[in-house]
Amino acid sequence: MDPAKVLILNQTFEPFQVCSARRAVILLFAGKAERVEDTSRVFRSPSTSFVLPSVIRLHRFVRRPVQPTIAFNKKNILKRDAHTCQYCGRNGGERMTIDHVIPKSLGGRTVWENVVSACRTCNLKKGNKPLAEAGMHLLRRPTKPLSAFYLGILVHAAQRCEGWSKYLPLEADAHAMMGGR
Repeated sequence: MDPAKVLILNQTFEPFQVCSARRAVILLFAGKAERVEDTSRVFRSPSTSFVLPSVIRLHRFVRRPVQPTIAFNKKNILKRDAHTCQYCGRNGGERMTIDHVIPKSLGGRTVWENVVSACRTCNLKKGNKPLAEAGMHLLRRPTKPLSAFYLGILVHAAQRCEGWSKYLPLEADAHAMMGGR
C-alpha cells in the first residue's frame, strides 16, 4: 500500500487523527473501527480486494490529552495556510513568505490574526500598504489554529480531502468547541 492518508474519527464523530491507509485497514480488520467514507481506490491482494477507506470511525471513545498551545512561527503559518498565497491562491511550497495584513508601520501586530502566507510577487506588490490601497483582498481571514492536532489534519486535508470536509469543524464551530481559545 502507498502512504495514502485516512481520517480517523472518534466514536463521537469528532476528528481524532490522520493515519496511513495500512493502519486504517488493520483497525478495520481488527474490528476496532468501521468504514464511514470510501475512496475510489481499490486494494488488491492474491486472496481479496476491497475499497480503501477515506474516513473511519473508532468503536470506542478515546480521550485525547490536552494539547499545548501551538507555536507562532513561519513554519506553522505556512502549514495553516497550506503553503498557499492568501492573496492570489498560488501554491508556493517552501518558497513562500509571510506578510502582515496590516503593516507593522501602520500599527499591525505580529499575531496569528494579522499574518498570512504570501508568494513573493504578491508580497512585493502589496508592500507596506493596506489591502485596499494595494487593490488586493484576502482569500481567507487569518485565524489562530486551535491546536497542533487540527493544524496537522488541515495539512493532510489540503493534500487530500476526499470526504473529509463534512467531519472537520468550520473555524467558528471549532473555536466554540475549544471554548473560544
